[in-house]
Amino acid sequence: MLRFMSIVLAAISTTILSAEEPDSVKFQKIVLTDAYYCDGIQAGDINRDGHTDIVAGPFWYAGPTFKKAHEFYPAAKLPPEVSPSNSMFSFVHDFSGDGWLDILVLGRVHKHAAYWYENPGQHEAAWKKHFAFERVRGESPTLVDLHGDGHVQVICHWEGQWGWIEANETEPRRPWRFQPMGEKGDWPQFYHGEGVGDINGDGRTDLVINDGWYEQPSERNTLWKFHAQKFSTDRGGAQIFCDDVDEDGDTDVITALNGHEWGLAWFEQINVEGKRTFRQHTIMGNRSEEAQYGVAFSQPHALDLADINGDGKKDIVIGKRRWAHGPEGDVEPSAPPVVYWFERTLTKDDEVKFVPHLIDDNSGVGTQIQATDVNGDGRTDVLTASKLGSFLFLNEGAK
Repeated sequence: MLRFMSIVLAAISTTILSAEEPDSVKFQKIVLTDAYYCDGIQAGDINRDGHTDIVAGPFWYAGPTFKKAHEFYPAAKLPPEVSPSNSMFSFVHDFSGDGWLDILVLGRVHKHAAYWYENPGQHEAAWKKHFAFERVRGESPTLVDLHGDGHVQVICHWEGQWGWIEANETEPRRPWRFQPMGEKGDWPQFYHGEGVGDINGDGRTDLVINDGWYEQPSERNTLWKFHAQKFSTDRGGAQIFCDDVDEDGDTDVITALNGHEWGLAWFEQINVEGKRTFRQHTIMGNRSEEAQYGVAFSQPHALDLADINGDGKKDIVIGKRRWAHGPEGDVEPSAPPVVYWFERTLTKDDEVKFVPHLIDDNSGVGTQIQATDVNGDGRTDVLTASKLGSFLFLNEGAK
């Protein structure tokens, strides 16, 4: 009888542990700063010592400890209740061509010009500030090598046309130029939903926006064909990512549905009567759908795509923006500023499912989040910046 009771108790204990099984990955939180300096963050080896460093606002934090902050433009703490930031995005690249990584800083689309700061190299000299472009329109620009030739571009729109800005290869310190890719249209400066990927499988990188996608032609200096396709009937989200989510050989799309309200989804590429289109699969909805999808948080204004748990599948890293329009603006502005990763899994019926796992509930996002390995241990870490500060979450693997 005692043996029977032991078996029963063991079974009950196993059931309880299974129901409360912890997330598959744990993270160590490192606070780079608890002051508001910026809304964007990115990594790169700034001092060429073989260790990845972190750029956030006016500072770069030296790896591998990230305890020492180096100021590369004048730092000023910002009031989080308002939105004065002139550093919404940071992009790290060798723009000068001297072998040292420089830093491009993008401010608010309606207030600030784009500037890049030239790495002085081994000298303890000031970083030279170079004007890049008057304004970068669109809420989620990205730095990308569109043509695969080592020359990078920033996706944006200007004077009614989508396209890109880029530096002059032979004279990189001159102001950048805008290259249009499509016909003129009426695109708001605060446009939500931008990304890149090879939608049609021709090996060329296309531009994907919330209203459709621009097909990169085989020949340079010709207009890109626009294919209308709504990826959100709401406002549109933030960064858009392209990946073969269901592993059927074509490119699907992942995006938030409204960067200031609710929603996250992936869009399955399908063929309907010979026409390419996309079918929405919701990953996260609004508060009334929290039980259905496992979590709900508003203002998903920054996301990235990376393999968090090392299973070879790209997961979603995303969070809640903190006070995008102040403590009284948008939806649930003072709800916990969370950061999550959504694990890509398969159900027993081989259907794709994204399972939410909490990373942190007291940091949130601004407009840029990055998932990358910063300490060289082979695991994907998470970097985020918000009105609560700048943060690093070191991936420590399975709990």
